[in-house]
Amino acid sequence: MFTFLFVLLYKLYHKNTGISETIYLAFAFGFVLIVFSSFGIEKLWSKYLKLRILKFFLFPGAVVHELSHALLCLVTGTTIKDLNILKLESSGVKYDKPKVPILFDFFIATAPIFGCAFVLILISIILGNPIRVNESLPYEVTFSIKAIFDYAKNFLDIIWLTINAFWGRGFHTIGSIIFIIASIILTVSMAPHRADIKYIVLGFIILGFILYALEWFGISLLGYKWWVVILDNSWKMMSYIIAMLLTILFISSIIIGVIKGIKLTLGHKSG
Repeated sequence: MFTFLFVLLYKLYHKNTGISETIYLAFAFGFVLIVFSSFGIEKLWSKYLKLRILKFFLFPGAVVHELSHALLCLVTGTTIKDLNILKLESSGVKYDKPKVPILFDFFIATAPIFGCAFVLILISIILGNPIRVNESLPYEVTFSIKAIFDYAKNFLDIIWLTINAFWGRGFHTIGSIIFIIASIILTVSMAPHRADIKYIVLGFIILGFILYALEWFGISLLGYKWWVVILDNSWKMMSYIIAMLLTILFISSIIIGVIKGIKLTLGHKSG
């Protein structure tokens, strides 16, 4: 199941909702995984694909990415010096140093993750939710040595389940095909700029531990139903995004490996 990727972070401690406060650590881990997997895919594609073709394919996602940065600049009162979203070769946003450097840097840097996810949700609603993710928040997990090996195995299970879901439900209608293409573009477009990674990773880790500590000391949000609903829906979206990214990364690596192997083999024979 998609959820297995995160549940190893859970311990046996429950509130009235049945959800552990370590849900926040799981979310932090999930966001960090999204950052590195999307960044890795973008760099992998940039190395082995023609840059112009890649930028053309990811252009819609790049527009959402840069507009998300720009929107958070406006929200945080950060001055935008330059904004280009319609130029294929040099799209991007340049802005002055935020008024609250570290905190606002985190908000601006993480904006594309939420912006791309929001647009993906809108597309899904418009197309009638062609691909459904029914993952619910996990409750408890028993730690063991075996769980470590299960953890590695379930990386492959996530990929297989995603491919199987697409094959069973995602290639039968035009709407589902459009949604899959949109999912690929928008999830890969979540990739941060290299300079932003330090703010994003550190920020999510700190935020996760702050929320964890608040729950631990009795300042609880998990007692509110509306908050649990938000977390549950966010978990489903995160599960889908991570499943997409891991599947894309896996398939891309296989294809590139096969092509490189063929080239090396033919090159060796021709020599």
